[in-house]
Amino acid sequence: MNLTKTLVAVLAGSAMTLASAQTGSDSCTTPDALAGQGSFLFDNTLATTGVEGQTESLCYAFGTSAMNNDVWFSWTADATGVATIDTCGATIDTRLASYPGGACPTAGSALACNDDACGLQSQITFAVTNGTAYMVQLGTFSAATSGTGMMNVLISQPPANDDCSAATVIAGQGSFAFDNTLASAGVQGQTEALCYNAGTSAVDKDVWFTWTADATGTATLSTCASGVNTKTAVYPGAGCPTAGTALACDTNCQLIMPVTNGTTYTVQLGTDPGAAGGAGTLDILIIPPVTNDDCAAPTAISGTGTFAFNQIGATTGAQGQTESICYFFGQSGVDLDVWYAWTSTFTGTAQVSTCNGATTDTKLVAYPGSGCPTAGSSIACNDDSCGLQSSISFSATNGSTYMIQLGSFPGGSTGTGTFDINQFVPQAGDDCSLPVVIAGQGTFNYDSTTATTGTQGQNEACAAINKDLWYTWTADATGPCTVSTCGLASYDTEIAAWPGVGCPIDGTSLDCNDDTCGLQSEINFNVVAGQSYTLQIGTFSAAITGGPASFNISIAGPAEPGTAFCFCDAPGSAPCGNEGNAGAGCQNSTGTGGAVLGGSGTALLGSDTVVLNGSGLVPNQPGLYFQGNNAINGGLGVVFGDGIRCAGQNVIRLGVRAADGSGNSSTTGITVSVKGGVLAGDLKHYQLWYRDPNGGAGGPCGNVFNLSNGYTIQW
Repeated sequence: MNLTKTLVAVLAGSAMTLASAQTGSDSCTTPDALAGQGSFLFDNTLATTGVEGQTESLCYAFGTSAMNNDVWFSWTADATGVATIDTCGATIDTRLASYPGGACPTAGSALACNDDACGLQSQITFAVTNGTAYMVQLGTFSAATSGTGMMNVLISQPPANDDCSAATVIAGQGSFAFDNTLASAGVQGQTEALCYNAGTSAVDKDVWFTWTADATGTATLSTCASGVNTKTAVYPGAGCPTAGTALACDTNCQLIMPVTNGTTYTVQLGTDPGAAGGAGTLDILIIPPVTNDDCAAPTAISGTGTFAFNQIGATTGAQGQTESICYFFGQSGVDLDVWYAWTSTFTGTAQVSTCNGATTDTKLVAYPGSGCPTAGSSIACNDDSCGLQSSISFSATNGSTYMIQLGSFPGGSTGTGTFDINQFVPQAGDDCSLPVVIAGQGTFNYDSTTATTGTQGQNEACAAINKDLWYTWTADATGPCTVSTCGLASYDTEIAAWPGVGCPIDGTSLDCNDDTCGLQSEINFNVVAGQSYTLQIGTFSAAITGGPASFNISIAGPAEPGTAFCFCDAPGSAPCGNEGNAGAGCQNSTGTGGAVLGGSGTALLGSDTVVLNGSGLVPNQPGLYFQGNNAINGGLGVVFGDGIRCAGQNVIRLGVRAADGSGNSSTTGITVSVKGGVLAGDLKHYQLWYRDPNGGAGGPCGNVFNLSNGYTIQW
């Protein structure tokens, strides 16, 4: 008690009025008596948790209705109005509740209850009458630490429409002022299931209106322009509502519901429990009924242009809900759909889009003919083409009618807006039958903003390529080719390549890629100079907008048809035939190192393009190109003359060629093909024997001939 007396003495010297030094009783049967307005000391340090006031629905927050370590006050109002009781400024996590009368409360009789209104502290408001006693229960949330603090009491005059029995009468459409700053929470409209949000159905600080609609349609009741955190419910008829009769309830700033001209409704406008009230306007607008809600009664439109749509008040029909081409993000349905019978005034590709005139998540479908469509007959469907909006394209014939279904992604919101219908003229390269012709290497610019997704090239290993553009490209060199958008596009690209020109055959792609460098793509395949190839460049998904970008084509050089083997060691190594330059044949008398055998062309039986090339030979001396089945001695070879014999068994002499003045020769022009007698899948080994007349006098081994390294080709 010394601590309490000390705290009372300190507070008495401050500007705060201490109306009583009572600290709260641990039992509601012997509550501490308080009266009037001011600040009152509480202390629940030693309080226990009683059985009363533990199951009040108004107290339910954060998963519990319990009031721990609670103390009780019997407080008598000294004025009629709206009482505000708070613990704001305290340092412990409090809970507050109020009940009628001055005795232990009956379960379910709470007038107001709050957990967190000002930080972890609490605030309640409720209507009071001068001279009447009320029970106030003060505790902590869950097992929060108890302690001491101040409980502040203030009585304000409530707004005139604070009670449903004195609702403000309004009618028609427009803006109607409200102010629920000092409103209390009444007992009506506190348990509506439609108002359930964040663990409670309660509506705090509510004011009431009796509103009569002046039109039939879909009414929007909005407080969005006010900036007040409101919770609004609407009931049928006038006067205080019967529990469970709410027609609509919304915890955001806007409520939408159907209304009938001349009918009266009761509007409850408050806040989520604990939220501050404020002043603003209730804006009411009635939109006429949707006339094209059913495919049997579509709105007739024709030609190109911009057309208005309104989904507000629309329902979800039974037609057009199971189209396979409408399956996006796990859903095929089209919610809250409206219908249009559109007659084309041109022959060509029609494009229908909500990209420029909608803010809600739309979904578009097209069907041939007029009237309700047959299941599975859709010719185009799209969910997200440009953000959450949609765009479809389909072939149209002048004078023919098509059904257009416009709705929302399942679970999405309704709204109003516009959609555009235009004759779509494909950009160059949008179809594989009319590709853009390019040639050579370098960087090529493209723009896929208006590209569509064709049916060709959609079944390769890298999955579908959307918004694709097509190119016929002619190579200007032979070798490994790289086509890449790495660093050249700002969105997720895909690339594929096919042999030849024209629309490709499924499964014949040379290479296909989605992500190589982040979300950009790169493909690699061998090309032959002068031959043409088909390139397809697009985006990973239809949801990607596309846009300006570039791709680069480069050719690394002629591709080697085989692999070199059987090299000599460094000069000076023994025995004879094992010296020379590493990576080449054995040293010869020219002093330039050993001869090197390589190749070019493609090792395909159907085309005789392989050429063997020798370099580092003795100038103007003959050499013999030959083929063998085996790589002698496991590819290490055996000493033969000044070199190493690497290829043997069933040797075929391909032909003799003399080296030119620079020591180079090739098999170009020889009588016997480099293929020899190969079959598909054969592994053959090649080598070049050549004359070295000075080898006998100055060569490493005193012989007059030498050999290149070996060369293996898989046919």
